[in-house]
Amino acid sequence: MTSPDKIFSIQGRTLTLDTADDVKEFCDQIANFKDLEEVRFFQNTLGIEACRALSKAIKLHKTLKVANLSDMFTRRKEDVIPVCLEAFVDALIDQPNLVEIDLSDNAFGPICAEPLMRLITQNRNIQTIKLNNNGLGIGGSEYISKALIEAAELNKKENKQSNLRTFVVGRNRMENQGAANFARAFERHTGLIEVRMPQNSIRAEGIEILVNSLGCCKSLEVLDLQDNTFTLKGSIATAKALQNWKSLRVLNIGECLLGAEGSKEIIKALTGSHNNLTTILLSYNELDYASAKLLPDMLEDKMYLEKLELNGNAFEADSKEVQDIKDILRGLGQEDALDELDDMEVPSDDEQEEEESESEEKSSDKNLEDLTDLASKLKIN
Repeated sequence: MTSPDKIFSIQGRTLTLDTADDVKEFCDQIANFKDLEEVRFFQNTLGIEACRALSKAIKLHKTLKVANLSDMFTRRKEDVIPVCLEAFVDALIDQPNLVEIDLSDNAFGPICAEPLMRLITQNRNIQTIKLNNNGLGIGGSEYISKALIEAAELNKKENKQSNLRTFVVGRNRMENQGAANFARAFERHTGLIEVRMPQNSIRAEGIEILVNSLGCCKSLEVLDLQDNTFTLKGSIATAKALQNWKSLRVLNIGECLLGAEGSKEIIKALTGSHNNLTTILLSYNELDYASAKLLPDMLEDKMYLEKLELNGNAFEADSKEVQDIKDILRGLGQEDALDELDDMEVPSDDEQEEEESESEEKSSDKNLEDLTDLASKLKIN
């Protein structure tokens, strides 16, 4: 944590700052800092001249470690934001102590990702990059991933290790192609310990590519892929990749449509291992009674568990399976870890009968297909 006397902040003041005169007071305050380590400009709206003035002010402080530039461009036009970003890139690009930059909640779109390429490739001291909710899309992912790859190649030429440890790029409509773009980058930054890519419309094929690449990151501690679509294919790939992440502390794969079979793969992969986990989020994933039955064995060695989310799954909150889970948690001294199971999606008797009927029909159709294939192979003499 940065000492308060080393932070300049106008956070949360909802100011509209357009010109250099609008920010002169703040520039003077920044100039008077002896050891400025962090700036916080978020929840205001800044224009081009204001950004240029502030950037010049912070450029002089080579002690700067954290730049929080999130939520700064509300109501600004699309052609204004890249120019503003260029100003801040100029200020940050040669900061020797900069370790974190947060540009979340700015409506960049793909076009605004391009100015960031120069910062990512040239200031390779940065350990944490946060780009949450920027509307990057697939196009933006191409710019950012390309910059990460180029940074890795420059590190290699200079015989240096990557400093990148945390990468956040949630709510950006990455889809499968965006996931594949970042997968190629992650393979080159194997020191990553935290990756967060929730709510990106990534489907099973993209999940598979992504977790396979993250398998190279042996020190991974936090993985957040919440609200993407795994299905069985993505679940199997993730279960396999989990073998590489022995230091994992946080696993958020809630609302990922693991399905009954996919959830079993994940639970089995966590059983007898990963005892550093503090957070396991599996809500709204269609876990059934058979899946829930596997959870107590998985949990029995999770001594540090603080949070377990299972709400929205397909078993009763007052079932024996849940009681067994609670008993295990109580034995660990973590009885409060389990979330409220107040929205369980247990299928009704009619739905259960319909599912069983559909299953029988599929089985019958499969048998008919097998017989047809066999008949076609028979030769009549």
